[in-house]
Amino acid sequence: MAIMKQVVIAFLMIFGLCPVVLAQESFKITGRLGGSLGGNLVLVGSSSEGAVKLGETTMIDGNFEFTGSVTGVMPAYILTEEQQPIATVMLENLEYTLVAGESGIEVSGGGESQEIWNEFEVINRYVLKEKMKMEQEGRAAYAQQNQMKLQALQQQFAKIAADAEVKQINLFKKYKDSFVSAFMIASGMQQMNYISLKALYDMLGENIQKTLYGQLIARQLMALKQVEPGSVVPDFKGETPDGESFSLHGIKAKVKLVDFWASWCGPCRQEMPNVSKIYKKYHELGLEIIGVSLDKKVEEWAKAMKEEKMGWPNIIDVESRIASLYLVRGIPHTILLDENNRIIAKDLRGKQLEKKIAELLKN
Repeated sequence: MAIMKQVVIAFLMIFGLCPVVLAQESFKITGRLGGSLGGNLVLVGSSSEGAVKLGETTMIDGNFEFTGSVTGVMPAYILTEEQQPIATVMLENLEYTLVAGESGIEVSGGGESQEIWNEFEVINRYVLKEKMKMEQEGRAAYAQQNQMKLQALQQQFAKIAADAEVKQINLFKKYKDSFVSAFMIASGMQQMNYISLKALYDMLGENIQKTLYGQLIARQLMALKQVEPGSVVPDFKGETPDGESFSLHGIKAKVKLVDFWASWCGPCRQEMPNVSKIYKKYHELGLEIIGVSLDKKVEEWAKAMKEEKMGWPNIIDVESRIASLYLVRGIPHTILLDENNRIIAKDLRGKQLEKKIAELLKN
């Protein structure tokens, strides 16, 4: 009877009383970087409300630990007190281990999202490693005035970047239904034009397009579309040094050239004599130029206009509101418009700019 009781109990333990597997309710990040590294660290998550602090700890001899809990999966960054990035993790209520590897800090553990992120990181780290290597070789070649070597390095890195892009695109296709792909695209979208970003966005699955990062990409696409050739640009207002107010759409001209510049911008100042020549030659035929300076000090702006003999309307964009609206990433930056404020071309300079303006006014 006792033996039968033991058999029944064993049976129940195996088939009827199996332990219930519960979802882990907290995360644990353990760092084992080695050496004598130390200092305070902070864990910051990226949510729909923006950056959120998830924890802080102190690293001693390369060792540290974060614990806490999150809802779902959240990109999170481990930063030093000086905001220097240590690592990025696709954080969920699981365990992670960070160790120092040959190409940087390696993250193991986590879930599927972390595994996907690690695949992207392999590509990014390789490109960064090659970039640093070639920059070092480039400095040496520049010091020796070895133009052939510099050109060869540029071509070599262009090939590496192109190969990396192909690999990334393959990952976007493979993981089109992962929010990690949307996060990766959103992280680099500020450096993309409309066509490139739209192509990547279209690769994402429909459900991923509806996520936070999918929506951020969609908003960026809308902003980029406003400043793409063929689109009517958003209006802006300003005041000249003489106190005269005007708006871009309010200016009547057959062709308008919006020129973003600054007194401290060397290439802008080098191009200005050509812009002045074009203005004198074509203004009476229907050309108007609207200068938008990114200077922070009015006196420097006014001095540069006087030195360059700018006779066209000019405003100063101290807080870069207009530049942000137009997604200006560098100057000089020119936008050529027709009489209806529709973009014809962008970033034309020198002879190309004059040729296009002459062609438009002739037509």
